[in-house]
Amino acid sequence: MNIRYRIAGCLFFLAAFAACTDWDDFKKYQAGGEIIYPGKGDTVIIASGRNRMQLRWLLSADPSVTKYKLYWNNRADSLEAAVPADIIGDTLKIMLNPLPEGTYNFEMYSMDARGNKSVPLRFNGRTFGTNYENGLLNRSIGSTSYDDSLKILEVSWNEPDTVNVNTELKYIGLDQKTKSISVGPATSESVIKDWKPGTILNYRSTFKPDEKAIDVFTAVKYDTLSVSLE
Repeated sequence: MNIRYRIAGCLFFLAAFAACTDWDDFKKYQAGGEIIYPGKGDTVIIASGRNRMQLRWLLSADPSVTKYKLYWNNRADSLEAAVPADIIGDTLKIMLNPLPEGTYNFEMYSMDARGNKSVPLRFNGRTFGTNYENGLLNRSIGSTSYDDSLKILEVSWNEPDTVNVNTELKYIGLDQKTKSISVGPATSESVIKDWKPGTILNYRSTFKPDEKAIDVFTAVKYDTLSVSLE
């Protein structure tokens, strides 16, 4: 019986102590006091470019956020800038320029006026440049046919690459001048009514690495084609 009374007495003492202690009193034992994490924001949309990159970051609605800090290259490079109060909860555009061609891993932090950081928002992205452009291949021509009676040249195109946005076709006209037409990826056949027979065709394609990209890239060289009149 004495043991039971002692246990009951201890429990009563602990309950009384807890009742007299603030619910968050334990925070005073944390090193540096209470830890504050500003809102980190939402997804970052990456728009790749030529040796540059644009980030569109959906901000947190936390009104304490006053700036951000972005790290990349294993924190060897960083960018810190203010977040205007009037766009809290909206989208912030960040341009990284120049940013050499390559793939990058990023860490993004929201910060308040006291320097408190949010939990990190991690993402990766890629920039494009000379190496990417040097590897581009022009959209190819499948066949050509010339109607001598109608004086019309028909050019049939093969299916384009999925990132092809345009192909420039250059030719010599009957007036001896160099002319060009623009061939979109949905075009499968081009009809030229003023081509000078016996002259060659030159064509070069342009590409957009992805639908969000802010720059286009063009194949380094024109391809040429001699048209058979048979």
